[in-house]
Amino acid sequence: MSESLVETGQVFVKRVLEIPPTAYELVRLLNTTEPELYLVDLDDGESSFETVRRIRERSDSTAIIAFGERNHRAVETAIMAGVDSVIPFPVQMTALLTAIDEAIREKTGGLIENLYAFLPAKAGSGTSTIVMNTAARLANDLGRKTLVFEGDLRSGVMDIMLGIQHKGGIQHALERAEEMDSFEWENNLARANGAEFLLTGRDGGKALPRWHHYHRLLNFAKPRYQMMLVDLPELVNPATMEIVRRAAATYIVCTPELAPLRLAKLRCEETAAWGAPGDRIHVLLNRSHPGELGAADLEKLIGRKVACVFPNDYRTLREAMSEGSIPSLKTPFGRSILDFAGQLAGVDTPKSSGLLKKLFG
Repeated sequence: MSESLVETGQVFVKRVLEIPPTAYELVRLLNTTEPELYLVDLDDGESSFETVRRIRERSDSTAIIAFGERNHRAVETAIMAGVDSVIPFPVQMTALLTAIDEAIREKTGGLIENLYAFLPAKAGSGTSTIVMNTAARLANDLGRKTLVFEGDLRSGVMDIMLGIQHKGGIQHALERAEEMDSFEWENNLARANGAEFLLTGRDGGKALPRWHHYHRLLNFAKPRYQMMLVDLPELVNPATMEIVRRAAATYIVCTPELAPLRLAKLRCEETAAWGAPGDRIHVLLNRSHPGELGAADLEKLIGRKVACVFPNDYRTLREAMSEGSIPSLKTPFGRSILDFAGQLAGVDTPKSSGLLKKLFG
C-alpha cells in the first residue's frame, strides 16, 4: 500500500513506517516532522492503539486514519484511542483519499484571516476585473503585499486581461504543493501592477486538485502575503468549497439585471450551506448606473450586506486594459476600487467618494 500512496502524490505522508514505532521513535518523529497525517494498521493490535494514544497526548492536530479488518471491537477501541477515521482492508485508493481529505479538513478547518474569496452570482459578472484591480490598489496605494489565486483552472483569462505572458501557473503549483519551496514558487508566479498572481496555465494540469493541494498551497503562501484574494469560477467543487469555508470574507459579485440579482440571493444561501458563517458573506454590486438599484435596495432584496457598489465604466476599463494599467483614481470606477481595497485592508482611504455615494448609494 505504501507504494501506491507515494505514486499518487496526493497525501501528506513523507515516510511510511512498516512497523509501529517505539516510544522514542515516535517522540522524535513528532518533534522533527510535525506530521499532519498518521496511518495505522489495526492488525498490529494493542501496539497500534498505544501508538495512537501517544500521538494524541502530544498532538491533537494530527489526523489519524486506521485501516484493517473492520472488527467492531477494534474499531471502537481505535476511535476511543483517538483515531479520526477507520477504513476497511483491502484499502481502495478512492476511499483512502476521501478519508484523508475529511480528516485533514477536520483538523485544519480554521479561519485564514488574510484570505478573501470572490464568487460571481452569474458568469460574466465582472468578478475577475474587480479582483485584479482590488489587488493592484492594495499593493500600490495601501502597501499590502498581495497575492491573487485564479480559481478557474480551465478558462481563466487574467493573463489576457493583464496583457502578460507567464510560465507555470496555479495548476503546476497545486501539483507541486507537497514539495513547494521558494524556487518552485517563483517558477509559477506572475507579477503585474504591483501584485503577484498564480494564473491559469495554458497547458492545463494532470488532474483536478483535491482540497489538501489547496491546503498546502495556502499554508505556504499565508505567511508570505498580507492579503490573498481568490477569484473563483461560477462552478465550485468540493475542494474550492473549502476555500470559502476558511475565508475571512466571501464576496458575491452581481450586476443589476434581474437574473443575476436573483442568483445572488441563491448563491448567498449556497455559500452559507457550505459552512461559511453568515457574517462573512457579502455582496458586491457591479456595473451600477445612477438612478437604478442602489445598495439599500439590494440589501433588502438579497438580505445581505452590500460591501461596495462599482459603477458601470466600460470605457475606463477598456482603456486601462489595453494599456495593462490600473483605472485612474480620477474615474468613478478607480475611486470605488480604492474604497473597497481600503475596506479589505481595514484602513481609511482619502476622501473623494462623496460623489460616488450620492450617485450609487
